[in-house]
Amino acid sequence: MTPTALNKATTILLALACEAASRLGAMGVLILPEGPMNWEAIAALGDGNRIMIAESSERHLKAITEAGMIAIEVDEATESAITERITLALIEAVANDQLTAGARVVVAYSGFEAETLDSITVVRLGEHLEQLSSRDLRALETSVPFETLKAVVDVAVEIGREGREGKTVGTLIVVGDVRNVLSRTRALGFDPFKGYKRKERNLRDPRVREAIKEIAQMDGGFIVGRDGTVESACRIIDAPNSGLTLPKGLGTRHWAAAAITNVTNALAVVVSQSTGTVRLFQKGEVILRIAPMQHARAMKWQDAETEPGPGRLDKTS
Repeated sequence: MTPTALNKATTILLALACEAASRLGAMGVLILPEGPMNWEAIAALGDGNRIMIAESSERHLKAITEAGMIAIEVDEATESAITERITLALIEAVANDQLTAGARVVVAYSGFEAETLDSITVVRLGEHLEQLSSRDLRALETSVPFETLKAVVDVAVEIGREGREGKTVGTLIVVGDVRNVLSRTRALGFDPFKGYKRKERNLRDPRVREAIKEIAQMDGGFIVGRDGTVESACRIIDAPNSGLTLPKGLGTRHWAAAAITNVTNALAVVVSQSTGTVRLFQKGEVILRIAPMQHARAMKWQDAETEPGPGRLDKTS
């Protein structure tokens, strides 16, 4: 496939992104291209900034590296909203030591017109991520494979941002250590996933993701295995929450997530019904928070110690 030449608009936008990165002291510019581009021309526009390109093609990843830029390997682009793509690219970069927690990043992407870089946003990796280093992210893979965790976070962010039928939706997804988790939960009643074959219950299947978004409107949480298979739905957590401390403003789902991760090796992802914010729990604590933004704007990862009130959304800086 012939690389797309940089037109005048794209050249101007990338120059502005590099200028913004220099002015803000950002750690670099992250580009999410819609297809192959003239990597050498992009590198020449860097003006001393670190240029990072999120790509899925092995051939283009190699070409990006050879052009002197940082290649971030991501899954092949899907119909996912740009917010999810940006988030997962940033997670991948932190996990691979290509970005450090607490940094600012200027992101260039196609926000309005397909196959054209026409939008810039500034993302701040929240201060709490200074405690969540790439080593910590890799450690999460010992209990839950990183690809499964990304799939869970992806669907959780979609639920938080989109809701269902015009209404906000909250949910709880517990991942890993299935046997211990099931022993500390109980069925609420009907399990929509019961009776289906394992291959028909995997989160990587778009149909399963859509089913989860529908079922999330029901009470109870989801139990997901290490391989991304949904083991059960509509489960109530019975784990004790004594001795746990959470930031003010968090509800019963968050306490349940803290409780189950405190007594098992599972991770838990909670979508707040009031704000759509996604929180990742491990060992009874919030270790990551992703606040969704609407209209194809990027998310801001923030310090989990200060929780916004129910009527306020976090804003990008």
